[in-house]
Amino acid sequence: MDKVLLFIPNTRWLNRRAWMMYPQSALILTALLKDEFDFDVLDATARDMSEEECVKYIRSRRPKTVLVSGLAAEYYMQYHHALALAKEADPRIVTILGGVYPTVLEKEAVKDSNIDYIFMGHAEERVGEFLRLAISGDIKQIKGFAGIGFKDGKGRVIINPVKSYIASVKKMAKPDYTFFDGKAYVRQDTKDYQFNSKSRSLPIITSYGCYYNCVFCASRTISGRGVVYRPEEDVYDEIEFLKDKFKVENLVFIDDCFLGDRKRIDSMLNTFIKRRYDLTWKVATVSAWYLDKKLLSLMKRAGCTQITVSVESGSPRVLHDIIRKPLKLETIPPIVRMCKEIGIDLGANFVIGFPGETWFDIRQTFRFAETCRFDLTHFHIATPLPKTDLYEMAKKKGGLPANFSFIDPDFFGFGRGFITTDEFTPQELMTLRAFEWDRINFATPEKTKKAARMMGLTIDELNEHRKQTRLKCGIHV
Repeated sequence: MDKVLLFIPNTRWLNRRAWMMYPQSALILTALLKDEFDFDVLDATARDMSEEECVKYIRSRRPKTVLVSGLAAEYYMQYHHALALAKEADPRIVTILGGVYPTVLEKEAVKDSNIDYIFMGHAEERVGEFLRLAISGDIKQIKGFAGIGFKDGKGRVIINPVKSYIASVKKMAKPDYTFFDGKAYVRQDTKDYQFNSKSRSLPIITSYGCYYNCVFCASRTISGRGVVYRPEEDVYDEIEFLKDKFKVENLVFIDDCFLGDRKRIDSMLNTFIKRRYDLTWKVATVSAWYLDKKLLSLMKRAGCTQITVSVESGSPRVLHDIIRKPLKLETIPPIVRMCKEIGIDLGANFVIGFPGETWFDIRQTFRFAETCRFDLTHFHIATPLPKTDLYEMAKKKGGLPANFSFIDPDFFGFGRGFITTDEFTPQELMTLRAFEWDRINFATPEKTKKAARMMGLTIDELNEHRKQTRLKCGIHV
């Protein structure tokens, strides 16, 4: 069988912070490829490997093809660095870059001379066939394959657009943990309350895609409009496996639309209770319009300890006319009360700084967030992502810097702010965001204590974090 290596670069390379979130794509690719190819995974992040160690490993394995999955533009340099190392190990290796990064920034990604092909969109039902073509060198067939990019013999860039999305996949792959190093990932020691945990914790995903069309989100570019759900039994099997193999005590559901199918979620929650999993779990983001007391009570009984609602704005005009989010703000305060009664920690996400948003709208958002009394509230600054309506809106209205680039580290992150309008500047947004975050979340000793627990910090550590947030306007990395 042909040898295929999935190379996960060390996210610490090039002076970046370590991203200790195991790529779900590795689990899917393992399931899709390990039976047809001599498949292996080199996880340089988990093993904290140097460039030299990676080159040595690749040479020892002698793969015909090296895959790199680019999950975020923020780490694009690490992905390209990994591909260069693969070619250094053996120039004859066929290199393929897939994932979110080449899907949304295909023209930038394909320029790299160390890349033979980029692979855009989902892997299910496509990646095996494409690998066979790439390994065989069948250029005629490759040229007609949808959702890939490459340079032809004359150096011209060829981009074949994606024609199908994840929601059209008939059978979802069951994640395969054969090559997963659980020891490196079960301890999430971060300040991100949605993922950190004092217990052994891992993320899990039960569905892909989203039904909605928020202006700032790239989900529809990556996955299309719609949701595809994994078979329930596959989810239960995965949970049992994580408990038995890695002694997991806490799960974080990272679906974009976890509660989208009420009949399905009721069935899953009742099964959690029936099987007595004896673990806790969080949901990284939920759509508030799905929540009611009956569902929240069932979630609590099934082990849920925390959810985060994405409210986005306290201004109805911004929420509906700019963001396009089908949320009624009057539904939020009752959810806060229900969560407090039931005993589920509740976080909330808000976004400020949209083109067309006024200073009054922004202040309205902070007022709404304060009156709701969430357990923890995060504020983000509207950041244009590739192929989103927000980017097109900001570009059209001339609000972006002349040198704005999706692959310039100066424009990474959701805390800096890059859009300027007649109503606000990025510096104003950064300052306001940092100080309002501090004022609203830590208004009383009780709230401060609760926030420290959710963030996994001592009071002293939290106070230092608050100090640095004020000094640096929230830009820690």
